[in-house]
Amino acid sequence: MNLTYNHHSNSNFKRRKKTIMICDNEPDVRLLFGLVLGSRYDVITVDSGEECIEKYIEETNRGNKISLILLDYKLEGMWGDSVARKIKECNETKIILNSAYNVDDVLIRELENGNYISKYIQKPFDTDRLTDLVAEIVMI
Repeated sequence: MNLTYNHHSNSNFKRRKKTIMICDNEPDVRLLFGLVLGSRYDVITVDSGEECIEKYIEETNRGNKISLILLDYKLEGMWGDSVARKIKECNETKIILNSAYNVDDVLIRELENGNYISKYIQKPFDTDRLTDLVAEIVMI
């Protein structure tokens, strides 16, 4: 199930919010991240790596720039590092990779050094930290 959170309260709103995509196979995580980030950003949620790639391409082709992808590492059918590599073939979108599992440090360094991801964070993390990190990376 994917949701889009769009919190434009004024139809005359001139400046469009930046769009971020949340890719996580856990519905509660998608909901929480969407609620936490939805007041500042247009949020698109997807639940698999394949859907993330498809939706990213679809949105990009529609002219909707995805400023950031918050990407879970352990997804059904596809690992997050594979998704990050595929997305980077298309564009220079920033990606925060996250996981509740231990991810090999060598892999993380390789992904960061190759500019496939902007940052890796270990779950659980505090929502204030998430908000600050997203704001910092989106502004770069």
